[in-house]
Amino acid sequence: MELFNERLTAIRTMLCMLLMIQLSLMALMVKGEVYKVGDSTGWVANTNSNYSNWASSKIFRVHDILMFEYNATNDNVIRVTHSDFRSCNTSAPIKTFNSGNDSFTIKAHGHYYFTSGFPGHCVTGQKLDVRVLKSSHVAATPPPKPTTSLSPSPNPSNSTMSPMESKAMAPSPVDNAVASHEPKWLLMSTIGVAISGFVVLVCS
Repeated sequence: MELFNERLTAIRTMLCMLLMIQLSLMALMVKGEVYKVGDSTGWVANTNSNYSNWASSKIFRVHDILMFEYNATNDNVIRVTHSDFRSCNTSAPIKTFNSGNDSFTIKAHGHYYFTSGFPGHCVTGQKLDVRVLKSSHVAATPPPKPTTSLSPSPNPSNSTMSPMESKAMAPSPVDNAVASHEPKWLLMSTIGVAISGFVVLVCS
């Protein structure tokens, strides 16, 4: 009986270790992407740097990380409100970063506004609006149902869709990428919660 209990304890310990390893691997899988703001240009006060275009080319999600790299001797990063972002008011920042190599983790959906706290930098375009959508807002929109005409078209050539119309009706690659990513996140989160509960049940 004692030998049986020892084996049972050993099996239970091994199972707990395997579950903990699985949770660790899942944590790595759901870790967000790391984006260097401005890519190779970095965070600079330069009229040629268009951070609005840079942000619009990305799909930001919760857990993603923004990296700001800049010269800390003559620049910094501040997070501001929407109104201060629009007016380039840098006198009341929500948070200030000044190390020259700062990271910001996105923890919720919404808008995140950043600019430089150094005088004159914001008005040159050194400002960033990062938009993170809810999963319900980025789901792919189903295509409209086709409508049938009661009378035949007098000119068959009119029924041919022009290339521009076809392109306009095609789903956006960005929308498809976001929509396909969201269920994966939800699935991983659900599995993680289930495994966590099983770990508590088995290892407690």
